[in-house]
Amino acid sequence: MIACANVANLMLVRATTRKQQTSIRAALGAPRSRQIRQVLTESTLLALLGAVAGVGLAYGGTRLILHLAFQKSYVPIQASPSLPVLGFTFLVSMLTGVLFGVAPAWMTANADPAEALRGANRSTSQGSSWTQKSLVVLQAALSLVLLCAAGLLMQSLRNMHNQHFGFETENRYLLHVDPQMAGYKPDQLDALYRQLRAKLAAVPGVKQVSYSLYMPMEGNNWGEGVYLEGQAPPPPDSNENESSWVRVSDGYFDLIGTKIVEGRAISEQDTQATRPVAVVNRTFESKFFKGESALGKHFGDLDARYSGMFEIVGVTEDTHYRGPRRKIPPMFFLPAAQRMNYDQQQDNRFEDANHYLDSVELETVGPLQGLEPQVRQAVGQVNPNLAVIDFSSFAEVVEANFSQQEMIVKLTSLFGILALILASIGLYGVTAYSVERRTSEIGIRMALGANRINVLKLVLRGAFLQIGIGLLIGIPVTILGGRAMAAQLFGVKPYDPNILLLTTAVLSFAALVASVVPARRAASIEPMKALRSE
Repeated sequence: MIACANVANLMLVRATTRKQQTSIRAALGAPRSRQIRQVLTESTLLALLGAVAGVGLAYGGTRLILHLAFQKSYVPIQASPSLPVLGFTFLVSMLTGVLFGVAPAWMTANADPAEALRGANRSTSQGSSWTQKSLVVLQAALSLVLLCAAGLLMQSLRNMHNQHFGFETENRYLLHVDPQMAGYKPDQLDALYRQLRAKLAAVPGVKQVSYSLYMPMEGNNWGEGVYLEGQAPPPPDSNENESSWVRVSDGYFDLIGTKIVEGRAISEQDTQATRPVAVVNRTFESKFFKGESALGKHFGDLDARYSGMFEIVGVTEDTHYRGPRRKIPPMFFLPAAQRMNYDQQQDNRFEDANHYLDSVELETVGPLQGLEPQVRQAVGQVNPNLAVIDFSSFAEVVEANFSQQEMIVKLTSLFGILALILASIGLYGVTAYSVERRTSEIGIRMALGANRINVLKLVLRGAFLQIGIGLLIGIPVTILGGRAMAAQLFGVKPYDPNILLLTTAVLSFAALVASVVPARRAASIEPMKALRSE
């Protein structure tokens, strides 16, 4: 829209400068239809060339978006812009060229040739085109909206990054294996994980090893209904007792850096021969026990008849498992070494399935070079058929959750900067043209005693009046836009006065730079030379 406004301004300027030529043609007998047809041909060709160039930029833009979204991985996606969107923008560019090319020509063709010739080169401040100025106002308003949107999204992303996730990522690494694909049966898993832990712990620089059903923020989630001992079950299909859960090994909480706030963590003493235990998070405790301590309480999963199965021995701080924006659900953690015997065969099959722990976590003494090949070699020594599906640092896993937000922030910032540049160009063009048209007026003012400072103020006042009106329109639109994108924001109000003030200052500075050049040119005009320009 801003680019179209700039093109419209240029077309209006060209039509005004050709006003005398059009009047001469009309005075010599050129029919109105022929003059309009000439302008229509020129403006249509201009719009068509611009639209074709825009299609090429659209294909390059889609490649840029894919690069921003998937910087470190191969993406087998063809960069193809949406045909409806492409058609819409193509149509807008054509309409802009045709409309703002033909409309001035139509008005000029209807003017009296004698009047047009008499005032061909005369202009005062009152004669400046309100259409051109209104387009600059529109550009300023749109630029403010885009810049504020970029600022809000940047602050939102910064807040998401800086929140406490309930774990540590430094010197932590994650690999995935698939014991079931390698042929392991449920009763062979405990021995496998002991061997894996021993081999991986022997890799130089590895401090400790744990394993789990899944890790925080890696896009996985297991959930079940829980049933509390001594409490009636909730109504069917109410989902009031839903809870996420993870099966973990001893040492898991210490390795990922999740703090135990009450009781103890799962330990190596929690085996098949000991009582079934569980650790819950703060949200689980507050939701199901209403301000009471959860320690020593009992609950079960799958069915109400298992409500006394697990004894709660510890409470952890709340940890983000689902993602940085998702609300933390109630969670419980079960020991990897404990296996329950249920009444139903399907429940036992489910129990077998959740003992295939695919995630293996490592903590190192510091950053290590060449760790992945050593890890793959250690796993291969346990069983050559046990493949390492992937290996990455925990920081990379967490960072992948921000890829979409980072892409949106980069694109919005890019669009905001582009809008600012286009609006500055538009303001410069209109101001420069206004100075050119008012050369004789400025000469008369200076001949009557106005100094260069007065002329400078005159030109800058006209430029900033347009920007000021654009800000008056843009500020409420920006506030409404912030409310419309509230779902995309994290820890940021849709209306942030600091961001609004900063973006207003940036836009005002850009307007000053864009208008000071033609303003200085106007102030340097020699009065006699300006008067002779008539």
